Formats: sequence, structure tokens, C-alpha cells
Amino acid sequence: MPNEAINRREFLKKCAKWTFAGLGISLGGGLLSSWTSRDAIDDFMKTSQADLDFLAFSNKSLGYYFYIIQQEAANRAALARGWEFQALVADFDAGKQSRQLAEFIERKPVALIADPIDSEGFTLALESASLHSIPVGIIDTPLTGGGEAAITIAFDNYKGGEMAAGIIVDLLVQKYGKPRGTVLNCYGQLSSSAWRLRKEGFEAYLDRYPDIRLLSVPTEGDIMKMYDATIEALTQMPQLDAIHAPSETPARGVYEALKTKNKLYPADSAEHIFFVTIDGEPIALQWIKEGYLDASISQDPIAYGEICVEMLEKQIQAGQVPLGSYTNNRYYWKEAEIVSLACGPSLILPPYCLDRSNVDDKRHWANIAFNDWGITYQ
Repeated sequence: MPNEAINRREFLKKCAKWTFAGLGISLGGGLLSSWTSRDAIDDFMKTSQADLDFLAFSNKSLGYYFYIIQQEAANRAALARGWEFQALVADFDAGKQSRQLAEFIERKPVALIADPIDSEGFTLALESASLHSIPVGIIDTPLTGGGEAAITIAFDNYKGGEMAAGIIVDLLVQKYGKPRGTVLNCYGQLSSSAWRLRKEGFEAYLDRYPDIRLLSVPTEGDIMKMYDATIEALTQMPQLDAIHAPSETPARGVYEALKTKNKLYPADSAEHIFFVTIDGEPIALQWIKEGYLDASISQDPIAYGEICVEMLEKQIQAGQVPLGSYTNNRYYWKEAEIVSLACGPSLILPPYCLDRSNVDDKRHWANIAFNDWGITYQ
């Protein structure tokens, strides 16, 4: 127990060194220069260029690599269309995001993109934007509290959770000859519809198998909470077979806990604990190559940003977003459908599995962001 306390302190120190809003990121070549501080947005709001066409972006956080990349993708897409780009970051504070949205709407951007922190409580901002004839695009976290956005670009989070569970079941069958064992699910913040659906999909799939014991632990998507939850599970259940985390940034806590307990073994070891995540960021690709991560269910933040800007432009030019098939061979998933849902026209990107068989494919968003855009970890 004393050794675990020492290791936890060391991990806290490591977390503190991940300095870019909680995650150490190297932003080469002026990337994300469009991110704005409180003083910068005050200056922006006072600018005399009243007719400036700019795209407003309201981000949840810059503490996750995923959120950094969706913002950078929107930035690049906006600049390619001759629009200025301004972003504010709410740091997972729904009240702060509401205030930032009000500031943006007052400035009358050509369009507004948001990744909502509170998917239930976004309605007022949506109504205010509509009163000012500002088209709104929603990415990552679909609205659940009413109202229609011009376009929503999201991921089938329920299916993503199911797929992660399915991979673990297959691995358990390989290990035991049938679906049995003990599984830890470090689920994320339930006020987010995305994380809630991942939890529901994962657990509903495992519920089909009575011989699989599921330990579901709330972690709020926090690195330290995932570390503590994993340490506790490994202490109480030394024969733990598998662990699931709904995003890779907090899954660093799982990885470090496995190291602390001397349980981090590659897939070719009989001592390996199965490990499956969601998002498919560069650290996942690295862990897969090293053998520690069995798979990641990938969603595509580059597509989120790029396609949302593309559809907002169509809304501005034609007054509507076209429904039907959307095909783009630049993306690994290639094809999806724009359908009409309660939250408005929606493109739901299909989840897909990242594993050793396809980890080097250049179309993966993580390979583009890391290798082509040069956004790397410190």
C-alpha cells in the first residue's frame, strides 16, 4: 500500500506536467493560434471591423487531444473559405459556455459551431442564435433538450459502446472458450449524451452474458479518477480480465494504474489484461503498436470540424442542408447518411475498429493530426 501511495503521487506530478489545459501538446507551426483568451475575446468584441465574417467556435475543453483536433479542423476549414475564426473554451463549465455563446451571438458571426457541455440545456443558446439568423452547427454531442440545429455531426456513441463490449467478449471467448470473466468499465460524465450512450451501449451488450461480471465505476472522464478506479479494481479483483475507458485522454489513468500494479503486459503475454478504448487518438495507436491496447473504436474529429463547416456553408448559400448520402474517400469510414432527426439534419459517423490490422492507415484522423499537421504530445 505505501508503494501505491508513492506511485499515485508520482502520477499526480506527471499529470501536472501535462500543461496544455491538462494535456501536454506540442502545437507546431502556429496551430490553434485562433484559440482566444478572456482578454483576447474582449479585444475582439470591441473591434471596429463590424462587417468581419467570422466563424465562432465554442469548445468544451482543450484538455483532450480530441477536442484540440476538432477545433483545428474547423479552423482550417473556415480559413479555406475566407472566414476569420474565433474560438472560446468553456473548460467543461456549462454556465461558462452559455456566457461565451451569448458573447459570440452578440457579435453576429456568419455561423456558430458548438460542442455542448450540457446537451439538455443548450436550447436557450440555440433560440438566441435563431433570433439573430445565425446558423448553428453541433458537433460531437447531439442536443437532447429540444430545438433544431442547422447540422449536427456526431458519432453513433451507443454503437461505439456496443462495439467496444463486443471486442472484449470476443477476447474473453479466446481466453476461456466461452464469454466469462470480470470487466471494469470506467464510464464518463453522464451529463454528456455522448458518454452516457457509450456507457449504455457497452453495458447493454455485456448484459447478454450472465457469466461476465461487470464492475461499472463513475470517473467523470477524469484521469486521476480512472487511475484510482483501476487501482481499486485491481486490488479487490486480482483476476480482472478486461478494462474499458470511453476516451483515451483519461485512459492514461488506466494505463498508469496497470503499470503501478505491475499488470501492464502486452497482448502476447498470458498475463495481459484486455484493454479497449474509444476515440482513436495517437496515444491509442501507439499503445496498439506496443501491444498494450487491444483496440480503439474510432470517431473522427477532423471530419466533425470539416464537414460541419461544409454544411454550414450550404445552409448559408442554399438555406438548407441537403439530406441523403454523404461520401468522401478521404475519410477511413468513407460514407454516411445525413438524416432528419429531432435535433435537425444529422450526419452520424459510423464507428470503426482500430487494431493491429489497420493502425498504420494514413486516413485515420490520428495519423493525419499527428504526422501531417504536427500536433504531437510533449
